[in-house]
Parts: sequence; structure tokens; C-alpha cells
Amino acid sequence: MLPYSDRVYNIPILYSITHVLIGVITIWYPYIGIAFLLYQFIQYMLDIRVFVFSGEIKKGNNIYHTSYKLFEMCIGMIIGYIAHSYFQ
Repeated sequence: MLPYSDRVYNIPILYSITHVLIGVITIWYPYIGIAFLLYQFIQYMLDIRVFVFSGEIKKGNNIYHTSYKLFEMCIGMIIGYIAHSYFQ
């Protein structure tokens, strides 16, 4: 079995920031969150990881990696909810 860091998430911070921003935007545009969930599910089912910014598609995806990305989105949703409540 791979070490935890390799199983989960060993990519640039730019992707984490993107996942959090998607979560924030989801508060105002829920269809983006639904599309992101579907996109992650498809990546998981096909056992691939798509790196949009570097234009790569790599083989190998797992539940740890996918759940981490969804966790990042949830953090963004919490931030978005707080911002929405604060600025309303």
C-alpha cells in the first residue's frame, strides 16, 4: 500500500485553492457544486485523475483522494455560507 500522502493528495496547492473556491461559489450557484460532485464521481469510477492546469490525465484514483477533494469543497461551502451570512 502507498504511503498516506501518496494515496491522498500529492499535487500543487493551486488545485486545493480551486476546490475551495468551487465550494464558495456553490453557495450562490448550486449547480456548480452538483457538476463538481458528478465530475469527481466520474474520475473515481474511471480510475483517473485529471489535472486541468497542467493538461494531464493520470491513471490511479482512490476513495482517499476523492474524499479529500470533496472535503476541500465542503470547507469552501462553509466559508461561503459564513460570507453569505455576514454580507447579507
